[in-house]
Amino acid sequence: MKKKQIIRILTLALMWFIAILAFDIVQNIKVFERGDWLPYFQYTLTIVLPIIIVYCITISISEVFFTRMMLRDYPFAIVVIVKTILQFAVIYVIHFAGTYVITELIPLSPNSNVNAHYAYLGASLNIFYVVYFFIVSFHFSLYAQVSRKFGSTNLFDIIKGTYFRPKEDKRIFMFLDLNQSTTIAEEIGHLKYSRLIQKCFTKLTHHIDNYDAEVYQYVGDEAVLTWRNSDTKAARKCIELYVDFRDNLLKAAPEFQKEFGVAPKFKVGVSFGTVAIAEVGDYKRDIAFHGTVLNTGARLCQLCKEIKEGILFSSDFYRLLENNSNNLDYIGDFMLTGRQTHEKVYRLPSYGYFTPPIASSYDIQKIST
Repeated sequence: MKKKQIIRILTLALMWFIAILAFDIVQNIKVFERGDWLPYFQYTLTIVLPIIIVYCITISISEVFFTRMMLRDYPFAIVVIVKTILQFAVIYVIHFAGTYVITELIPLSPNSNVNAHYAYLGASLNIFYVVYFFIVSFHFSLYAQVSRKFGSTNLFDIIKGTYFRPKEDKRIFMFLDLNQSTTIAEEIGHLKYSRLIQKCFTKLTHHIDNYDAEVYQYVGDEAVLTWRNSDTKAARKCIELYVDFRDNLLKAAPEFQKEFGVAPKFKVGVSFGTVAIAEVGDYKRDIAFHGTVLNTGARLCQLCKEIKEGILFSSDFYRLLENNSNNLDYIGDFMLTGRQTHEKVYRLPSYGYFTPPIASSYDIQKIST
């Protein structure tokens, strides 16, 4: 289980825990007198609380590992509605299972009012229960989809106002751009081309989760990824993500050939450095990055086409790798568009830890200073 999946499960479980707790408090106000709170609290804390936690974790796991995967290729509104119904069904089933455990398998409380309270909750199918948990399921499903739309960390940063005023940070950026995109679009048509891009980026999503990357933006046939923790470990994950994604596309080449008549390949530029981060816009507020490091990554991506390389790295990224920098080969100094000084450029070696033993057939155009 990946770190991001654990965070999603715990976040959703906490949200459901608060919702169930609020519901129980309201029901408690209806059933109990003020003097009965102590036995109720003791029984709830020792017996009922573990069952509620199981409720919440079960619902969260069903969201992260099942409904999230089953419905990811459907429109936003359909996903929200179906998730609402499924989450409500899950909480409904778990409610009765938990009631059976409390009333039949676990010793009852010495206090008759406590037993009456939980018997009432278990037997009640009133409109309040149905409406409350359906509304909760709807809002949680909506939150999950909005979070997926903006990226959970971006949404959280916008809510907190982290970058309401511009701040500096060090980030790794990876620019992935489809090779020969114009030619492919002309050959297969724009609609089919759009489905091709969708399929490529859907495959990329799996690797984004596996290697702790974040999507900065999608621009046409280009995806820009970034790493929040930009250290040596993140730099290795960046390279591993590229290799894993490239190998995934190679394995899926027959599938792409059959459906689209082409096997997609991406050229990739990777850079590292200091950027300014700020919230921008009003009607469509988003978090934007500004700095030379983005220009460097984009130009390295363009350079891949000129010198026929799959992926190129900046000198700052090379230094970030530290002891692992011998996994990259220096290929020369290049004057990138928009720069006034030459950039030392690196590539993956033909024979190395990150690449299969396939000799390159490309000539390298080296420019020396």
